[in-house]
Amino acid sequence: MSPTLSRRGLMAGLAATATATAAATATIAPLVRAPSARAATPAGTAPRVVSYTRRVGEAEVTVLLDGYFLLEQAWVTALPAADLLATMEAAALDTAAAIPLPITAYVIRQGDTVTLMDGGAGASLGPTAGHLAATLAATGTDPAAVTRIVVSHLHPDHVGGLVADGAAVFPRATLHVSAPERAYWSDAAIAGAAPDAVKPWFALAQAVLGAYGDRVMPFEGDADLGAGLSAVALPGHTPGHTGYRVSSGDADLLLWGDSTALAPMQFTHPDSGIVFDTDSAVAAATRRRVFDMAAADRLLVAGTHMPFPGFGHVARRGDTYAWEPEQWKLF
Repeated sequence: MSPTLSRRGLMAGLAATATATAAATATIAPLVRAPSARAATPAGTAPRVVSYTRRVGEAEVTVLLDGYFLLEQAWVTALPAADLLATMEAAALDTAAAIPLPITAYVIRQGDTVTLMDGGAGASLGPTAGHLAATLAATGTDPAAVTRIVVSHLHPDHVGGLVADGAAVFPRATLHVSAPERAYWSDAAIAGAAPDAVKPWFALAQAVLGAYGDRVMPFEGDADLGAGLSAVALPGHTPGHTGYRVSSGDADLLLWGDSTALAPMQFTHPDSGIVFDTDSAVAAATRRRVFDMAAADRLLVAGTHMPFPGFGHVARRGDTYAWEPEQWKLF
């Protein structure tokens, strides 16, 4: 069977992974703690099936809500507490509570190619997440119709829904993952040295790679994957973290994964991060680079943990940035 992670175990594992790999271990370690009672996931709060479709040129992009999880405030890094609370207040968030983060995946239809970007949390986060299968069914997408899967990285909230009972959920799809990401999560020495709370992460990543077997297609850096989709190397959050650019005619969309996970904080404080980042300095540099590119090119972007449905633009505001969500429209 594929590994099943509790929300507590997942969050502790995320924090422990960052603590074990970040240079500032002594600084981050005091921030790592179990979720507070207030942050605990309330029972029976699974979101309804939600999706949203827009066109990018001739391509059709459907964003699927897999669910959500709650991020402890203490897991935000490189941001003074006063600034954190100010940004939460400005975003009308409860400053006494954890920060809710949606989890999304995407179906991209380009001609005969049906691509799934990321696979949601599966069973890894409890009842508030893991609803990819139901949402796919509601959009009329048969798992057997998915021809390829591209993953931003191999964290459980992005690949947990790709396997069930050790088997591939998508029987015909190839699985595309950056070579550095595959190498990191497949490294027996790294997995063996990981804290106990993190070992199930490696087991899950390896279960996903094993389930797709010879259908795993690693690539290096920026790569053209064909059918109007290209990989964009966005390292820092994980060693091989990757975004994907959808191109059709004169239209483009960048799906930037977890390059920005905390919209209220990371646009106004782009150097802030989360303990999930394996290299916070590289993650911050990547974020600034992507923000600059998106603002200069007026590029449409979307992200896994952005406020649903997550499409919008980046604007410069002096030395910082602003998020301009796209207004809903009928496509």
